[in-house]
Amino acid sequence: MKIKIQLVLVITLLSSVVTTNAQKNNIFQSVVLDSTLTDQANAVVRSEEVTIDIKSINTVIVKTRRVVTVLNKYGNKHADFYEGYSPTLKIKKLEAVVYDTYGKEIKKYKKHDFKDRSVYDNNSLARDDRIKYFEYTPVSYPYTLLFESEVESSSTAFIRSWLPISNFKLSVEKSKYKILNSENIPIRFKETSFEGYQISKNKTPQEIEYVISDVSAKQAEVLGPDYYDIVPMVKIALNEFSLEGVEGAAIDWKSMGKWQYDKLISGRGKLPPKTIAEINKLVSGVKTKKEKAKLIYEYVQKKTRYISVQLGIGGWKPFLASDVDRLGYGDCKALTNYTMALLDSQDITSYYTVVYAKERRDIDSEFASMQGNHAILNIPNQEEDLWLECTSQTNPFNFIGSFTDDREVLVITPEGGEIKRTKKYEPEENTLYTTAKVDLKVDRSMSTTIKRISQGLEYDWNYGVQFETPKDQELYYKKYWGYINGLEIRNIELTDDKDIVEFTEEIDLLCNTCIKKVGSRLLLSPNFFSKDQSNLPKYEVRKTSLVISRGYTNIDEYIINLPKGYQVGNLVEKTIIETEFGKYSYELQKINDKQIKFKRFLKIIDGTFSKEKYEEYRKFRTEIKKIDKSKIVLKQV
Repeated sequence: MKIKIQLVLVITLLSSVVTTNAQKNNIFQSVVLDSTLTDQANAVVRSEEVTIDIKSINTVIVKTRRVVTVLNKYGNKHADFYEGYSPTLKIKKLEAVVYDTYGKEIKKYKKHDFKDRSVYDNNSLARDDRIKYFEYTPVSYPYTLLFESEVESSSTAFIRSWLPISNFKLSVEKSKYKILNSENIPIRFKETSFEGYQISKNKTPQEIEYVISDVSAKQAEVLGPDYYDIVPMVKIALNEFSLEGVEGAAIDWKSMGKWQYDKLISGRGKLPPKTIAEINKLVSGVKTKKEKAKLIYEYVQKKTRYISVQLGIGGWKPFLASDVDRLGYGDCKALTNYTMALLDSQDITSYYTVVYAKERRDIDSEFASMQGNHAILNIPNQEEDLWLECTSQTNPFNFIGSFTDDREVLVITPEGGEIKRTKKYEPEENTLYTTAKVDLKVDRSMSTTIKRISQGLEYDWNYGVQFETPKDQELYYKKYWGYINGLEIRNIELTDDKDIVEFTEEIDLLCNTCIKKVGSRLLLSPNFFSKDQSNLPKYEVRKTSLVISRGYTNIDEYIINLPKGYQVGNLVEKTIIETEFGKYSYELQKINDKQIKFKRFLKIIDGTFSKEKYEEYRKFRTEIKKIDKSKIVLKQV
C-alpha cells in the first residue's frame, strides 16, 4: 500500500512538471492562440512582466520580459524591441529569441548581437543617448519573439508608466507590472481608464502589482478620443527624485515648477551689453508692452534658427542666453529662454512654459511629474495671455496655431508652477473665405481666378505653401482640387500679412473638362472648388465618443458667367441644414440671363459628443457631400 502511494505521488509530481513545461512552451506557440485574441489583431502580447525596483532616489532598475506573437506584417512594429542607454542609463542585460509558429527556436540574440546607433533626428546638433536594437526579417507569419532586458538608471524623475495595451490591433494575453520599493520612498500613483477591464491589484507597504489578462484587440475609430484616454494606464512619480544628477522634490505643480525654475531655468538669462543696447534701440519710442514684445519676437526670428541639443541635463536645461546670442541657434528650451531674457531687458515679464506639442495632449493637471516635450513662452498681458512659439522663423507674433493650441501647459514662475490653457481658436476665427469669377465657354472649358483668404487655424493649415518651390506649389493645388480633371494652373500669387495673421491666395485656373455635354444641353456642378471630400465610415456598433477636435468656418461665393448661347432654367431653393455639429447652406441665385451666383456656408463646431451622436454627424457630412456635388442644366437658347 505504501509503494502505491509513493508511485502515485511520483506520477503526480511528474505530471505537474510536464504541465508546467507545456504551459511555458505554449507561450511561444502561436497555433494555440484563442480566436478572441487573434481576431482583428496584428499581434498578441502573450506575456509581459515589467518590474520597477526603486533602490533610492538615485537608482532605479527596470527588468522587462516580453513575449509577443506577430500575426502579420503590420504587427512587426510590436516586435521592434530596443533599449536606450546614456551616461546615466546602463544596460545590464539584453537578449532576444525568435520562435516559429510551433514554438521552435529560430534565432537567438545576445547583447553583443544587437546593433548600436545614436538616437538622433534631422534637427539634432548633438545627443549623448544611444540605443541597442536588433533586426529580424521574418520569412513567414506568425512568429513569436521573446525579449528580456535589465537597465539601471541614476535618474528617477521619470518612472516608466504601465500601459499594457500600447496600440490598436494589439491583443494582450497577460501583462504584469510590479513596483518594488524596499526603502519606502514616498510614491504617488494615478490610475486611469480602468473601467471595463479585469485588472487585479495587490498592494503592500513595499510592493504594488497590477495584472491584466485576455484583452481583445481594440480597433481605431474615426474621430475618436485620444488613445491614452481610452486604455488603462498607471502613472508613477517619486516625491523625491534625481534628474541627471540634479536632485529634486515635488508633490504638486507649484513645488514641481519651483524646482524646475530654481534648478533648470534661473540664472541663465544674462545677455551681453551690446545686445541689450541693440534691443533698447529697437524698441525706442514704442509705447505698449505688446508692441515691444512683437519687435523682440521678430528680432529672435531673424537672428536665430532652431536646432536640437540633447546632452545630459541639457536635455531639460536651456543653453545660456549669451550662448544663443553668440551662436545664433538653439533648441526650444534655449530659444524660449533667450527670448525671455530679451524681454526681461525691457522689464517685460514672461514665463518659460512646458507643453506637449503636435498632437493635442494636456499636461496632467492632477498629477505633478516630469511631463511635456516642448517649450514655449507665456507673456501675461493684463487680461490677455500672449503665447510665443520661439522655434518658428515664420509664425506671426502671438500665433501658435495647431502645434500647441488649446491644451493645459505648465507655466514656470519664480514662485512655482501654474497650470494654464493655451489659446483656443474658435470656429468663427478659423475662416476660409473663397471668391471666384468663373467664365464658362461654349467649348466646355472653364477659366477662373480664385481668391482664398485664410485666418485663424485656416491660416495655419494653408500658409505653408508659400515656402514651396513653384513646381511644388502647382502640384499642391492640383492635389487639393484632385477631383477636377485636366486642371491647369496658370498663375499663383501668395500674400502673407503677419500683422493681421491673414494669408491670401490668388490662383488662375483653366480646365477643359469641367462641363459635360448631354445632347444640346450642358451639365455642370456650380460648386467647383469646395466640394466636401470627407468619407466617414459607418459602424454597426460605435464604441467610442465622437471627437471633433477643431471647428472652422468656410464661406464661398462665385460669380459664374454662362457660355454664350446658353441660359439656366429654374434653380433649386436655398438649402439649409442646422445641427448641433454645425450649419450648412447652399444657394444659387440668378443675377441675369448671363450670370448666376453660387453661395456656400459651412460651419463645423468642435467638441466631444456621445458615441451615439457619431451616426448623426456622419449623415450630416454625407448630406453635405451629396449637395456639394449637385448639378444644374444649361439650355441652349
